[in-house]
Amino acid sequence: MALFISTIVITGAAIVASIIHALVPRISINYVSMIIGVGIALIVPLNRLIAPFHSEVFMYIVAPLIYFEGQTTRINLIRQSVWKIVWTAVILVVIMMVVSGTILSLVGVPIALAFLIAALSTPTDATATEAVSEGLIVPPTQKSFLKMESLFNDASGIILASATALWVEQGNFDYQRTISGFLFSAIGGIVVGVIFALIMISFRRSLYRFNVLISNAQNILFIITPFVVYFIAEELHVSGIIAVVCAGLMQNSESASSRFVYPRQFHTGEVLINLLNELLNNFVFVILGVLIIRVIRDDIFNQDAGFNWIGIGIILYLINIIIRYLFGRGYKMGNRGSWIFSLGGVRGAITLALVFTVANNVTATQFRNIILIEALVVILSMVVPTIVFPFILKHDISEKETIQRMNSLKQAMVEEGLKAVQNIYLPDRVRESVCYDLRDQRSNNSLKDFWQQWFRFSKSPEFSAEERELEQRALRWAFKAERDYLDMVSQRESMREYVFQLYNDVLLAESILIDPDSKLN
Repeated sequence: MALFISTIVITGAAIVASIIHALVPRISINYVSMIIGVGIALIVPLNRLIAPFHSEVFMYIVAPLIYFEGQTTRINLIRQSVWKIVWTAVILVVIMMVVSGTILSLVGVPIALAFLIAALSTPTDATATEAVSEGLIVPPTQKSFLKMESLFNDASGIILASATALWVEQGNFDYQRTISGFLFSAIGGIVVGVIFALIMISFRRSLYRFNVLISNAQNILFIITPFVVYFIAEELHVSGIIAVVCAGLMQNSESASSRFVYPRQFHTGEVLINLLNELLNNFVFVILGVLIIRVIRDDIFNQDAGFNWIGIGIILYLINIIIRYLFGRGYKMGNRGSWIFSLGGVRGAITLALVFTVANNVTATQFRNIILIEALVVILSMVVPTIVFPFILKHDISEKETIQRMNSLKQAMVEEGLKAVQNIYLPDRVRESVCYDLRDQRSNNSLKDFWQQWFRFSKSPEFSAEERELEQRALRWAFKAERDYLDMVSQRESMREYVFQLYNDVLLAESILIDPDSKLN
């Protein structure tokens, strides 16, 4: 029951974060979610509704996020980026851990604990990187490096964190065991992810052959795939993260080669990815906000605990920034490109999840300080690029300007549809209904108009079969006029991006109109 109540509260917080972000798009949704989490933790009755967090539960929130990230990446891009992956997901991770751990040990942190703290801070988060660069144009080279890094360095971080956690607990570091463990875990994760993906793809394709009308079952299979893949991999003691990434990559190839077998299924899958990705990402940062307040509160009331974690967190972040910058220079990215790569390594969900996996290997005080240090690194890695990126990256069209252009184009598009309807014969009642629906495309109907239409629809008799057919034909005629207008406008290159979005909306509206399964027709 406690887990259920916690889920409801955090889900509500995630929804509120999405609403606030929609109203104030300039503020990253990650910041909004984290601030809401802080608010929940500060309000005692709400804080009591959130159960203590466990690493296993947290990783099952993170697994789908990584799966969806892999699902949006083509395998041929991975083949072209093998060396990028090796350098950023293995070599760079090891360098950052060794250098950061050594320096932290020189400033007073016990060496084993220093290396553990350093290992926990190595994974990066592509979703968080996109959030801090929203409205800005990241150069293709740096964007590719950051994406490949975030997909695969999670596994390296997990393995190194596990090894250093044992070092803290047992007092020695087994190099041979760490290397062999890394190879076994990584290769095993690849094998499990690929095999499971092949089985699921074959099964889903077989279902299509027997019965195409099974979209709900297909959607459920799609949703549970990352959870099942992660569970199986972890039970086999291989990398669940790598398994989930590989399964996602395989899913991308399946989608690309079968998107027209059942278009409705493909579209529904795209909608589900966007929905779950935003919801789960908000989940992670709401939890981060709650955790920060809870741990700081415990730290303040703990007489034995100090605030050295603030200095350690800042030092750790600066070391990582410098190492990443030097890596960029070594890879000949240039000064500006190296800073973009350095600052673009934003920390997020995996770092937080890793902290919980080492809880049993350290003391309560050490665990509390580790959370605070890593949380500070996550926050700094988000705040610093948010401040710096606008000065070193080219600005894309602002969210406000994009909305204005879209609205202007939509107004003109709908006008074409209304003109088309005016030129054909329709009974007054049908014409009024059609014009209302068309005006609704551009949100021109006021709340008063809506309620008037609602009462009219509720009181008026149903359209006859002939009137229903006339209404459908009129709407389809209007939609055709709108598409023709968009085709004409699409010849202007500056408008193509907006045209395709609106064209998609018109096609979706028409698909609803002619859908034989719709309960509204």
